[in-house]
Amino acid sequence: MTNNNLPQLIIKNDFDGYFESLVKSWIERKKTDFKHSKIVVTAGPWRPYTVSYEIHEDTINLDFYSALRRGFGELSSKEITEIIELL
Repeated sequence: MTNNNLPQLIIKNDFDGYFESLVKSWIERKKTDFKHSKIVVTAGPWRPYTVSYEIHEDTINLDFYSALRRGFGELSSKEITEIIELL
């Protein structure tokens, strides 16, 4: 099933496009309708989590621990599947 109603991807903070590419790959994997019309991506140091999310109306905000891109911390396949479902 192809989803033609892709959400707007807004990148506020990223590191060499790593998190933008990651979220784009999740968008491509989504098989059902999107629950949000906007996905806002931020990333930075000193996070006590690999990724956190907040939902405000039609927007989901994803905030990543920047060192994730260098192998510090990880997301399990279950966590990734859950995030994709939230999109």
